[in-house]
Amino acid sequence: MLAVAGTAAAQTPPANAQYQQTVRQQQVSDQLQKSQQQAQQRQNVANMAQQPLAQGSAARNQQEQADRAQQQGENARQQDLVNRYRDASTPPPAATASDTPKKSQGH
Repeated sequence: MLAVAGTAAAQTPPANAQYQQTVRQQQVSDQLQKSQQQAQQRQNVANMAQQPLAQGSAARNQQEQADRAQQQGENARQQDLVNRYRDASTPPPAATASDTPKKSQGH
């Protein structure tokens, strides 16, 4: 019966670990939300800046290329935050006896 209790304890993370995981999830979620808001603000500013440019002008093309590059960078940052959120919300695997390295015996 002692082994069963030990196994259950190994599968259930301690309250402190759950709290830390929840805090990490919230931090990453907050960072993602802030990043999305900043991206929206940048897009609004870019849209306002493009209005006076002539359609098809070289300056407009440069602006569009810069906007695309900035958006790709922002997408990469947001994907990183999503990945970190996912990793933070996945509890670490419980250590099992098969995870411990076996020492080789010399003959």
